[in-house]
Amino acid sequence: MFDVVIAGGGIGGAVLAALLVRGGLRVTVIERAKGPPPFLRPEILWPPAVATLCSLRPREFWERECFRALGGITMFRKGRAIPFLTPAIISRAGAQPFINQPNNTRETLLAICGAEVRRGVEVLGVLRDGARVCGLRAREIATGVEFEIEAALTVGDDGPHSKVREGCGIPLELRRFPVEFLVRALPWPEGWPDDVVRLWPARRNAAGLLGFGMMPMPGGSAAALALVRGGQSDAALEEAWAGLSGDEELAAVRECGFPHGFTRIHRDWGHAGGYGCAGAVLIGDAIHPVSPAGGQGANMAIADADALARLILAGTPDIAAALENERRPFNERGIRPTRLASRAMSGTLPGALARLALPLFLSSAALRVRALRVLANMAAAVPR
Repeated sequence: MFDVVIAGGGIGGAVLAALLVRGGLRVTVIERAKGPPPFLRPEILWPPAVATLCSLRPREFWERECFRALGGITMFRKGRAIPFLTPAIISRAGAQPFINQPNNTRETLLAICGAEVRRGVEVLGVLRDGARVCGLRAREIATGVEFEIEAALTVGDDGPHSKVREGCGIPLELRRFPVEFLVRALPWPEGWPDDVVRLWPARRNAAGLLGFGMMPMPGGSAAALALVRGGQSDAALEEAWAGLSGDEELAAVRECGFPHGFTRIHRDWGHAGGYGCAGAVLIGDAIHPVSPAGGQGANMAIADADALARLILAGTPDIAAALENERRPFNERGIRPTRLASRAMSGTLPGALARLALPLFLSSAALRVRALRVLANMAAAVPR
């Protein structure tokens, strides 16, 4: 019997496993995927999340292949380079973002956490001893063999459609984010600064293509991201791309084959009605799935894991209630960027407001400083 079984080996579950093993507990992690996903997506970490990772291994260890400080964001409009986020603005804001290679970070955490990690295994449901959850029912995907894992505490980090949350009887109203995210890994073009994100907002008549970005990753690769209104055909996106890629600065990636070779990601978001039940507790996307608007998803999951590990190791009697009491206000704050972006991109806010926002931010460094502070405060979702 284990002290803790964790359903899901995402960044939150992997951090939790490492913290609990360091505290002397016997932990097993159940992960459906046999390896990292076949696509690469951009991700931002904020200082509290980086501090948690650096408590597990020195910063130099992570900087080799996992994350590095973001040096800035450059935007290209009508062939003109506009420094949208600069080192000076980051310094004034006092909120340093970090570029994260999510696949490398997750795989590294699973390798060093010290827990028993079982991959290629899907969760079927929870075990119960009366009203209390006492483990998981699971199945090896390759063989179909079903088995049970008993544990004193069951943790669900198994995504928006969590089997652990379902077993606890906790509701979660999911809302579809109105924008699709098309992602893939590309080589980072030679000569481009390797710590500066590059963005190309689409023209107004770009047939549902809202913009395209390239985020440099440790190791010389890049995470490419296109934002697309839902339901756009490949043919329409090819036409929109032809106009966007006419920008001279984008010529280095013009032949990437967009949208072919990109993975379409749909995101649902919401906040669960509870954080667990007797014998089980939830973290990450199992309770608060969000869109990737500001990197808050990974940061919230790490903050959940950090708080939960502290509560478990302290012997807190009602773990789920204690975690919810501590984390819900901060997680609700972390969901705000998704809620606001969903409203704006669904057309429920005046269109003129959206059209005015970008020029307003471009004209005022003070506004960008303030916006970065607010975003960091929301996304980090930890006490300040």
